[in-house]
Amino acid sequence: MKFALSGRFSRIPYPLDLRVAERKFVLSFKRDARLSVRTGSFVFGAWMWFAFAVPLFAAEVLYNWVQLGPRTETIVRVISRSPNCPALQVDGRSVTMNKRAEQAEHFPETVCEHHVVAPQQIALGDKILPTLNPDVRRIVVIGDTGCRIRRGRVQACNDPVAWPLKSIAAEIAARSPDLIIHVGDYLYRSTECPEPDKCDGSPFGDSFQAWSADWLDPAEELFSVAPFIFLRGNHESCGRGDKGWFRYFAPRSFPADCPAVTAPWVASVNGLDLIAFDASAGSAPESSPELLPIYGRMARDVFANIKQETWLLTHRPLWVNMHAFGELIDGDDTQRAAFSATMPELLNLVLSGHIHAFQGIDLANGPVQLISGNGGTLLDPMPTSMENNLEVAGSLASTVVNDSGFGFLMLTREGADGWWVDAMDSNGRLRLRCRLKGRALSCDWP
Repeated sequence: MKFALSGRFSRIPYPLDLRVAERKFVLSFKRDARLSVRTGSFVFGAWMWFAFAVPLFAAEVLYNWVQLGPRTETIVRVISRSPNCPALQVDGRSVTMNKRAEQAEHFPETVCEHHVVAPQQIALGDKILPTLNPDVRRIVVIGDTGCRIRRGRVQACNDPVAWPLKSIAAEIAARSPDLIIHVGDYLYRSTECPEPDKCDGSPFGDSFQAWSADWLDPAEELFSVAPFIFLRGNHESCGRGDKGWFRYFAPRSFPADCPAVTAPWVASVNGLDLIAFDASAGSAPESSPELLPIYGRMARDVFANIKQETWLLTHRPLWVNMHAFGELIDGDDTQRAAFSATMPELLNLVLSGHIHAFQGIDLANGPVQLISGNGGTLLDPMPTSMENNLEVAGSLASTVVNDSGFGFLMLTREGADGWWVDAMDSNGRLRLRCRLKGRALSCDWP
């Protein structure tokens, strides 16, 4: 498989080039040092070393962002053009980032990281990186963002209206959220573009170039706005986009082999626990049924420690009400079976993607389900509507509300026990406003 390099990526040096440049510099420095000793000016030579060697060998940062890890952990990630990792200033202290992933086939770059607990300030050079606001009040949810090129379904990736992720990112940035949650599915460029008028020259496959085109480039404006929580979607399952997922966004260490499922973890933000659950394995639309006992054990462990308001973040929604592809899709049977018996009352919201639309479901006896899978990829057939008293996967839903356009969710804390949920379109217009209070969702059109 071949990948064409263009623009900023065509200048990525290969390790051999770096070794040659490094050797030439070292030989030059040694020669200058000997001259300095003979002239009694070695101190000047040493000063010249630090003045020129450090910039030469400094990491050439392509992208950087901040994401949350378990509990109060903050993770800084950098993608570097060179094999070197840069230094950070963390609360006034200089630290060198650790190397997370080496250059590899289809990934001619280095990934660096630094983990720190509840930092006040992080700087990369003269750039101040976002840290988590202790008083989190504005949370954005976005999902299913890449441009689809697969199996004859080709999106016009070169058309900002047909694939509006960049404009969605700009609208999110303009609202200055405290936290951004991506509910999974970043990489949609699976095959070579078959329709040049829509996607000519597009990279494809699990590669740095395709990840850059589908997420890193169009979302770059957001990386300086707020920390992220990243979920793994089915497009990041083993054999699809797993290499890029584990290099860039998985919160734990970089694995030698792709695990089908990873353990859940919990981020705590301002009196709210956010459970990040890996529901990536399985064919669409449901998780693999053989994972039921594993999901059940993981759910019991993580739910046992809930002591405050909690949201479950999982790529595949537990409840859906959608007619598509000649069938009724009602959600993920595997997760519902694993979670239903142990889901505590303090868990009042499930946030998901996977369905390429917005949907809100107010269950009569259960948590609210919100789906935000309309972040850019080709949309699923969903009417813009609101219906009452529907049966969804054997449970009564007092309200099911849908919107079929591109967009994102903005959740804004209202007092101590409620949230406004605004469904925004790709141009920043309000499509629908809901109020979440406990396990109740009430919605109105603007």
